[in-house]
Amino acid sequence: MRILSSLQFIDKKIFSNKLHTSHENINASHIAVMDGLRGIAILLVFFFHVWQLSWLDFTTTLHSPIYIDFIARFGFLGVETFFFISGFCLFYPHARHCFEQYPLASWQDYLLKRALKILPSYLLAILLILVLFKWEFSKEQLLLHLSSHFLFIHNFFPETHYSINGVFWSLAVEVQFYLVFPVLAKFFRARPVIVTLLMSGCAIAYRQYIMITKQEGGFLYTQYLSQMPAFLDLFSLGMLTAYILVLLRNRQNIDRYMPLFSLLMLLGLAGFVALIKNVDTMAGSPDGMIEWQARYRSLIGISLMLAAIGGHFANPWVQKILNNRFLAFFSLISYNLYIWHQFIAAKLFNARFPEPLTPDPHDDPQWQIVFTVFAMGLAIVIATLLTLFWERPFLRQKFNFLQASQRE
Repeated sequence: MRILSSLQFIDKKIFSNKLHTSHENINASHIAVMDGLRGIAILLVFFFHVWQLSWLDFTTTLHSPIYIDFIARFGFLGVETFFFISGFCLFYPHARHCFEQYPLASWQDYLLKRALKILPSYLLAILLILVLFKWEFSKEQLLLHLSSHFLFIHNFFPETHYSINGVFWSLAVEVQFYLVFPVLAKFFRARPVIVTLLMSGCAIAYRQYIMITKQEGGFLYTQYLSQMPAFLDLFSLGMLTAYILVLLRNRQNIDRYMPLFSLLMLLGLAGFVALIKNVDTMAGSPDGMIEWQARYRSLIGISLMLAAIGGHFANPWVQKILNNRFLAFFSLISYNLYIWHQFIAAKLFNARFPEPLTPDPHDDPQWQIVFTVFAMGLAIVIATLLTLFWERPFLRQKFNFLQASQRE
């Protein structure tokens, strides 16, 4: 609890004192329900990657009256949620510009802010992994792996797609979208619905083309369906969500519709859970899970849109489902937790730590519980420390820079 209080103190100091000077702007700059969705996203990915190693039966272990293992088994959909959130957060200042005369940053300022957010933790992870751990490639390939990761094109090549740290492929997708976003945002501000339909149409057409022309399954098929164009519908739906949310926020008497928005949020969350559970219908077939994503990705974005817009205007007690300290904490440490959780869990598993009682650790139910708790606990501690003492100092520089830009 002390750690959470310290993190909250730092965040309050950064966001309230340095980003905006007026109380109204402070409130307008922070969308609490997005913290909740980000917290859910990291928890889904977190449970999924640890479950891949432990095979822990959460339903039995937690004595759940209903089947809940699908949350861990298909938690990879948390990555889809992150892309939706990115689209929202990137376009949110543009939406405020459209309806609240909020000043837009120059493209140089935009790129600098993105770099201060992404690069420090990313580059530190690459350095620590290559210095402290055994490489999974030869010395002759070091330049290939480093250069592709520094340029964020490592997801283009089979040799580098999952190298150094398996989760880095999604950061490449993020950064590639960052580069095209300023152009997309310009057209989106003028024609949000049309651009959403065009971006979504491009994503669906791309995924359909890959599935129709499929030559072979396995890794290459997954790689092709995990390129940036395949996620454009999620990004665009996040952008549209920001546009609609700010539009509604500036309408008079919007509070009178709180019950309707509360229902909208609950429907969105219920739809999101139902979609996660529905993955099981295709999970048993070859390449079934990646094909499920390709077919239903837009529905994930729509369900998240309903949850975000509904949640922002919902009754306060309904908002607590997303706007609470638990999810806010995981949202706060989400970036470093995302970077390190799988790597830490994999290293513990390969080192057989904690030591199982059977040759195959999955035959030891006690080990499954201990490993899950220990791996998750260690990852949370490391992510918290990195957030406090590495990521946040760089973000303070980011907001100092923002404040100086606004004064100019």
